[in-house]
Amino acid sequence: MSIWIYSTEYKTPIPENALQSLIAGLPPEISAKARRFRRWQDAHGCLLGKLLLTTALKVGGWPADLRHLQYTDYGRPFLSGGPDFNISHSGHRVVCILATEGGVGIDLEEIKDLNIEDFKGQFSADEWATITGAPHPLKAFYHFWTAKECLSKADGRGLNLPLAGLRIEENRIISLGSRHWRLQALPLSAGYACHIAAESPMDHLALKELSLRDLADQSAANYFH
Repeated sequence: MSIWIYSTEYKTPIPENALQSLIAGLPPEISAKARRFRRWQDAHGCLLGKLLLTTALKVGGWPADLRHLQYTDYGRPFLSGGPDFNISHSGHRVVCILATEGGVGIDLEEIKDLNIEDFKGQFSADEWATITGAPHPLKAFYHFWTAKECLSKADGRGLNLPLAGLRIEENRIISLGSRHWRLQALPLSAGYACHIAAESPMDHLALKELSLRDLADQSAANYFH
């Protein structure tokens, strides 16, 4: 099994003409969905995530026409007959994971201050003790949180799968119903926590950082040259 993970960073808003050039090849409904976000960071994350997906599909030799995207009853996107994929964005970074076999999930979170007590109910007593007893409880919180989130996204039920019921044991296979998941932390970027989940062994894992210029080359845009 091969797993590709593509990531890019966007620190400031992309100029409108450049953004339009980048997304010219995406279906209009994706652009329309992105524009419904109130924060530009979320809109950029949505659009750039889809561009990372098209890049991953092209590299893997699959059709990269996102007009064929379909959605499960839980709203998880998929390509019929294609590889499984998952996208996550937070802060100023977006990631896309794609696998040749089995399902995958990924969750990325910017590590920023919050009151972790508000999320105590999402963890088991042992997990909470580990978090609060860690040298850096905030980092430990995000470590566990991204692990749970990537499992829920890989499973496909998302928020319909209670996080409190996901017991994180990273050295073991985690079973959710009839599906079995391997979990791995991904040291993607300073200031972020990230986890991936995969049904098949992660024997061939490739991580590639792309610049906006790289994405522009993929989409035949030229505003970043």
